Amino acid sequence: MLLVPVTLFASAALALILGYLLANRDLRVTANRIFIALVTLYLLQSLLVSLRWGYEWTALRLPMGFVAALIPSCTWLAFRALTGLSRRVIGMALIPALGAWAALVVAPDLADLLIPLVYLGFGLLILLQVLRENEPPALTPLGNARQTRLAMGVIGGTLVTSAMTDGFILYDFIRTGGQSVGRAVSIVQTGFILLVGVAALFGRSSPEADAPTMADPAPMPDAQPDDAEMQALLTRLEALFTEGGLHRDEDLSLRKLARRLGVPDRRVSESVNRLRGQNLSQFVNDFRIQDACQLLRYSDQSVLQIALTVGFASKSNFNREFARVTGQSPTAWRKAQRGGTDQ
Repeated sequence: MLLVPVTLFASAALALILGYLLANRDLRVTANRIFIALVTLYLLQSLLVSLRWGYEWTALRLPMGFVAALIPSCTWLAFRALTGLSRRVIGMALIPALGAWAALVVAPDLADLLIPLVYLGFGLLILLQVLRENEPPALTPLGNARQTRLAMGVIGGTLVTSAMTDGFILYDFIRTGGQSVGRAVSIVQTGFILLVGVAALFGRSSPEADAPTMADPAPMPDAQPDDAEMQALLTRLEALFTEGGLHRDEDLSLRKLARRLGVPDRRVSESVNRLRGQNLSQFVNDFRIQDACQLLRYSDQSVLQIALTVGFASKSNFNREFARVTGQSPTAWRKAQRGGTDQ
């Protein structure tokens, strides 16, 4: 009795998340469309699992396999789209899914081994990217950098755990004939669905995602800028904030900054990392906090109004970054600046 209610509850929760994404995401943006497709695949897989293991519809084994094989590729493409997609990247990501589909038709036993390996491979690929890169994807709003990296880690870990679960299922079939499979699939699938659904909410791309992009050039030994060139770039970048107020753009991303400066994405982040010793998100947030301090001191706007004005997407992000820069909460800082009265 546990299996069907639990999986259907998770399906209902995922359907609500899908509805939210459809209502609140710009569907003209490639990354947003792929994240919606990913949530749709998990919703479909959840329904198939409910019918397959709840009502013993063995005929659904093949459709379940086709959907399961596509999920890792779609997951990778969803996060890769936050940097930019090419036909080559899409084609390479779909090759494992096509191989698994072929195996499902001609060699089902081979597919039982191949699909978990696809999950494991893409999961490790996402986790390695999270651990290796200090900056958010180029098209992700800088205010969402922390959440995006966390979401990538969660979904990467979910894919790896899914592969391990498939290994347990295979072992259980060998040892007990699959007596524990239904319960295991129910519990694990429910957890995966909720994790992926929540994580997908943070996979947001800036509106300029589908505009022509400036690809990073192939690295060349003599193309590396020296400190003087990086300092000149940093001076121009700071002018965009101090003179143009660009830091107030809530959808500000690495790609948008690179376009304004006319340089590749990597050049911007490298200049900030080397000369300021911090990542780009912290660098931009420092300007936002400086701006917020002026408003806290001289205006009567609420803390939330100020947070939104200077470019933060939420009050929680603003409070965390304000404490990082000043060592105080915005309310405490304002009170101290006004001689102990919060007016």
